[in-house]
Amino acid sequence: MRELLERKLFPFVMKPGRYTGGELGRIVKDPTDRLKYLHAFPDKYEIGQSYIGLQTLYHIVNEDDRFLCERVFAVDRDAEEIMRREGIPLFSLESFRPAGEFNAIGFTLTYEYVFTNMLAMLDLAGIPLCSSDRSDEHPLIFAGGPAVYNPEPVAEFVDLFFVGDAEEGLPQMLSILYEMKGKPRREKLQAIVQRVESVYVPRFYDENRKPIEEFAPEKIRARVMKELKPEHYPKQPVLPLIDIVHSHLSVEIMRGCPQGCRFCQAGPMYRPVRVRPQRNIIEQIDTQIENTGYGEVALLSLSTSDYPNIEQLATTAARRLESLKVSISMPSLRPGTISPALLDIVSRIRKPGLTIAPEAGTERLRRFIRKDFPEAAVYYTARMAFEKGWTSIKLYFMVGLPTETEEDLQGIVNIIDTVYDIGRACSGKKTVNVTLSPFIAEPHTPFQWDEMQAPEIIRQKLQFIKTHCKSHRIHFKHSSSEAVAVQGILGRGGREMAGVILSAYNAGCRFDGWSEEFDPGKWFAAFEKNHIDIREKLMPIPFSVELPWSHIRKGASVEHLQKERHRTSSQLHTHKPRSSGVNGDEIVGSRPMEFGRGKKKVASRDLIAPTKNRVRIRWGKDTRCRYMSHLENIHAIERALRRARVPVAYSQGYNPTMKLSFGPPLPLGITSESEFADITLETNLTPYFIDNLKQAMPEGMAVFEAKAVLGKARSLSSTLNRVVYTLPLEALDKTVDLLDRAGSLMAADRLHVERIGKSETKVIDVRPAIYEITVANENLVMTLGIGEGGYARPSEVLQLLDTGHDLRFLSNWLHRKELYRQDEQGRKIGAMDI
Repeated sequence: MRELLERKLFPFVMKPGRYTGGELGRIVKDPTDRLKYLHAFPDKYEIGQSYIGLQTLYHIVNEDDRFLCERVFAVDRDAEEIMRREGIPLFSLESFRPAGEFNAIGFTLTYEYVFTNMLAMLDLAGIPLCSSDRSDEHPLIFAGGPAVYNPEPVAEFVDLFFVGDAEEGLPQMLSILYEMKGKPRREKLQAIVQRVESVYVPRFYDENRKPIEEFAPEKIRARVMKELKPEHYPKQPVLPLIDIVHSHLSVEIMRGCPQGCRFCQAGPMYRPVRVRPQRNIIEQIDTQIENTGYGEVALLSLSTSDYPNIEQLATTAARRLESLKVSISMPSLRPGTISPALLDIVSRIRKPGLTIAPEAGTERLRRFIRKDFPEAAVYYTARMAFEKGWTSIKLYFMVGLPTETEEDLQGIVNIIDTVYDIGRACSGKKTVNVTLSPFIAEPHTPFQWDEMQAPEIIRQKLQFIKTHCKSHRIHFKHSSSEAVAVQGILGRGGREMAGVILSAYNAGCRFDGWSEEFDPGKWFAAFEKNHIDIREKLMPIPFSVELPWSHIRKGASVEHLQKERHRTSSQLHTHKPRSSGVNGDEIVGSRPMEFGRGKKKVASRDLIAPTKNRVRIRWGKDTRCRYMSHLENIHAIERALRRARVPVAYSQGYNPTMKLSFGPPLPLGITSESEFADITLETNLTPYFIDNLKQAMPEGMAVFEAKAVLGKARSLSSTLNRVVYTLPLEALDKTVDLLDRAGSLMAADRLHVERIGKSETKVIDVRPAIYEITVANENLVMTLGIGEGGYARPSEVLQLLDTGHDLRFLSNWLHRKELYRQDEQGRKIGAMDI
């Protein structure tokens, strides 16, 4: 299978690194006598590998020697087209085993727009889309995650849903399958339902979600773990070779949120609040940073600032990470809980992004949705951050909330303008980014019965906010109003949505959560084809109607949620506005508002100029890492330097970076043994630094040699002017007269090729940059120009040679053998000697 992928898929897709695996921390097991479980994430690799839940379950399942767990992600459109054309089935990243050969496949469904991706993955795996069409030879299809708290829209496609925390439930289900190898799938599903709580198997229920089997429970209660156990978090997380959405170490510090915002589904979904002991968190950070080398640690929770003694935790973590120049970030901080001390802690190394979420524009509406804090808290936080050196702040608001009026929209405008003015009053250029999220009536919340406004009304409200803000320098971001409407309808739908999802899939809908991929016309046509009235589905739902998710129990009962919704409405009549202002002295929580600058920051020891030394390394990479870009190569080496504890010097400023200088970028898909990097150290070079670095390099990348660089040598990129590439003759179809063709090229006065740039295509004469083409040791050898003196790409030379192969395929056989400088006297100077 791997050979097929190397020939037919990897060379021809835009981002092959998504599909090649080979990451540090992956687990590959012999499948003999083991239950084979495939964990599937129906979105792109960059999203899925960032998801902390995937890392956790991957580790837990593989800890049991009876099982093997491998990963698969949704393939992008270009890869799907090739796989269908070439007959390549969906495959796992660890062993490249076809998905259909696993015993069970478990999908993490994060939100509704991954439903069509799930169908595409099933189809590519050769598995019937509908559960009723599958035989005992097919894998069991599981689903879990946030979207299965209303499982009905995809009940037709999934064999089994697990609702709630899966850390304990998933191994229980796999244990039953291990014991029942060879049994019919119906017997396996029945055994799981009888022995594992929080399991919902749609085939055991009628269309009204009533049990048709005695052993099937009438209500499915979501699983809740009593504590977050340290053994559930891997010591060695999977470390991607390519850049992903969140290229940092994610550490869960608390599950659940104490705030109880009425619009938020995550609150009831993850209750009760479970706090991890500080000791366990610090131990996890120490171990995982040592094994990954990330430059940032994100302390994750629905409301990180509500963690008890958050300042103490952040201070302890920051002190331990400061010597490694690893920063701390806390993505979910509530206005009014952010203290000057907390900002000082998170900015000790570099300043991460800061998001303030007022949610609504007026205090009345914030109280209505249970976000009870004054505007002064927002302004206080913004002023404090800007004065402490933050250059950018993001504001987050919801639009279309129940009872929202024009006054509430104007309130959003006022907050944005005021924060912008606060930034202008501080020194330096400041940026305000605003995210506007249209309201969705989420299941299991007090607002689950409320109306969702039509797309044209949401568009008008978004336009009102954008046009009434006084500055055009404010950057707005929001989802398509049509996309939000479709997501809301799917999220509140029942089994009638299966036809809509299938129609949208057949129409080509994929990755609709990505704004550039969403096609409202296809979704609206799918609703119409299945006789679904969009307007009707957006309207309020009467309390008397049984909801499609009424058989799923999590958090408060339906009766309690109805009372909460009634109580929310009554609050509108008792609201008394509080006075607040940009310069007010209102109390936020128990902490008095403090405006003005914080204490003057004293220069740390790191700002004292130490002895510097520069070391140059020659490194390379084999086929495992050839699909990493130049920037991804840099990030991999940065992480290796941290794992090796090499004392690298850092730049000064708000966002210090390692002082590294690299040679000319290596084109994607090409292996090499002649890459170079200069590393500036805080101390003199010691041999064990390089020994440690060699051991810390990811599999597929290696350091071959190192030496100190004396004096102020010129940068490698500006000095090197020759590069040698080799290509095995076995990769070529036409080799009989290869030397003759090479000779003809060398004898030519001009050799023109088209070079496609970002904005235009140019015709370039590459003949001056071709110095030699020959054959040696069963390899085609090309010596080409590089650098400021002009360059020729190896693919351009292969095109001129007319080798008879697709150039994208041949590029994956190329190897960079040597980089050097040839001076005016013709002397050859190796890169290590410059």
